[in-house]
Amino acid sequence: MADARAQHPVTPGFGNTILASLLSKSEAADGSIRYAPTLRSVLFCMMLAVAVLPIAVFYTWVERNSYKRELASVHETHLIIAENLSEALSRYATDAKSIFSLAVQNIDLLNASNKYKDALANFHICHIVVLDSGGAEVVRLEGSGDHTKDLPAPDLLQELRDTAYNAGGDIVISGIRRHSGSPHFFILQALDDGHIALAPLSPAYITRLQKSIAFGERGHSMMVDQDGLVVAHPNAEWQRISKNASKLSVVRAMTEGRTGVMQFYSPPMQADMIAGYTFVPETGWGVMVPQPISELAARAKEVQRAAIYVVLVQLMLGLLLSWWFSSWLARPIRSIALAARVLSRGSFRTRIGRLPGYTPAEISQTARTFDTMADEIEQTTGRLQFALAEAEMISDERAKLLEAAQAANAAKSQFVSMVSHELRTPLTSIKGALELLNTSISGDMSPPARSLLDVAIRNGTRLATMIDDLLDLEKLDAGKFQFDFGKTDLRDVVAEAVEANAGYGALAGVTFRFDRPSEPVPVRADPGRLQQVLANLLSNAAKFSREGQDVDISLNIRDGKAHLAVRDHGIGVPDGTGDSIFDAFVQADSSDTRVAGGSGLGLSIARMIVRQHDGTLTYESVPGEGTEFLVQLPLARETNE
Repeated sequence: MADARAQHPVTPGFGNTILASLLSKSEAADGSIRYAPTLRSVLFCMMLAVAVLPIAVFYTWVERNSYKRELASVHETHLIIAENLSEALSRYATDAKSIFSLAVQNIDLLNASNKYKDALANFHICHIVVLDSGGAEVVRLEGSGDHTKDLPAPDLLQELRDTAYNAGGDIVISGIRRHSGSPHFFILQALDDGHIALAPLSPAYITRLQKSIAFGERGHSMMVDQDGLVVAHPNAEWQRISKNASKLSVVRAMTEGRTGVMQFYSPPMQADMIAGYTFVPETGWGVMVPQPISELAARAKEVQRAAIYVVLVQLMLGLLLSWWFSSWLARPIRSIALAARVLSRGSFRTRIGRLPGYTPAEISQTARTFDTMADEIEQTTGRLQFALAEAEMISDERAKLLEAAQAANAAKSQFVSMVSHELRTPLTSIKGALELLNTSISGDMSPPARSLLDVAIRNGTRLATMIDDLLDLEKLDAGKFQFDFGKTDLRDVVAEAVEANAGYGALAGVTFRFDRPSEPVPVRADPGRLQQVLANLLSNAAKFSREGQDVDISLNIRDGKAHLAVRDHGIGVPDGTGDSIFDAFVQADSSDTRVAGGSGLGLSIARMIVRQHDGTLTYESVPGEGTEFLVQLPLARETNE
């Protein structure tokens, strides 16, 4: 016995290839070879899916949002740079106006000192000159020695004069104009005595500021004056000739005093650009910081490439970790599976034994449970073998008993059928003779004889009904009961049954009341057999009702079924009877049989007929108050005829 209990640890054999680890080969019942995924492959795929899903989501997010984020960064960088440039130009223009105002107010005093020239030179103011209404020079204050001291050309001078007068005495800075062969601004003010003060202002500070802003390959800044003329631009020719860029949508937006981000096509760059743009409130100049959209797309591609590298690294790690974890989890489970396979082949001494210490607790518990089960199977097998030996000894006796029981059942059915048929013929003759005798000499009989004759006729009818019930029950048991199914209106079946049994109810002093529905109740049924069911239910209701009471018959459709109810107000069914009332030869109690008569087969036959119609027959009863029998039948479909 000690040998029988010895453990045989099972060590799973691993294939030499990855394919052998992922697929298991087995032979099907038809002899064909089939492959199924191993537990390791399932675990590997599940863990890999868990690892890959966030990686895929991450890469998809990067791919979809990298370019959008680059575009959004224009608001955070380009627009901020443009606004900072605008603030710098605003301070520059304000300070230049202040220097100009101070110089004009003290021009005579300042001429006596050369110190103010440095201040003018720092702001790139060439000189300040006051002209009378005729254009003649009244006084001059020299500024930067690097600039020309010539007055503007007559046409330009007239334009500047008009600009100064239109400003109503305020200091203004004109747009960029050609002066002595190069672009200049002019600071202007109309004085109270009709003179005007003007000072040519070099855009050197603005161009230097523009050159300080460069990023990417072609990202830059650009400044225009209030008329849309280029003041500072990477394209030297545009800057030299003060190119009119007012047709560009972004330039129009700046000169109109708007701030924002816009995409546009740049002719000098020959590229689609995106720019943060704004304006200088003091002068109306425009400042924008554009960059080719292709550079943003290139940066987005770089981000996507970096994301690809990250995804590849994560994927490789996911593959390695998933492969290792799946092997770690599958190894002890494969041990259990192999032991189960060996055990199923009849080697009841097989045990899993001790698993490695790193095995999860649930799997270790499963292995211990398996070994315990194997112990019980081995013990149970021994008991079963002993019991099998005993069973073989009595199997012949059981076979003989079963054969005898089957023969007895067949004999019983044959006897019931034969007796019922043999009794039916003489009973029919006796009934006919009694009824003829009752008709012929009804007026000549004494009351005692009349009473005896009525008893004979009544018991003959009862016996005939019992024989008919026995024949029906035998046919139902043998499956020989004939049905003629067809689509019919259940209202007509119920009405005919009520009419046919009204006389029986009258003899019992009971009235059948049927409230016929207005709508048809179509069912697929054998009308004759359903009338047989109703005859049993109505006769039962009449027998067990008190004289003078009504039996209510209702018919309706609920939940897709026909509901037919027969309710009496009689003595009811005793508590605890249950469904035994539908068993053959059973009535509510033995006293009912003596008082009301009956074979006890009617309800059993009625339920069997209803079941053949795919319906149900149930009842509810309150002792002393009455009983309701309920027949539920499926409605006929429209296609059924």
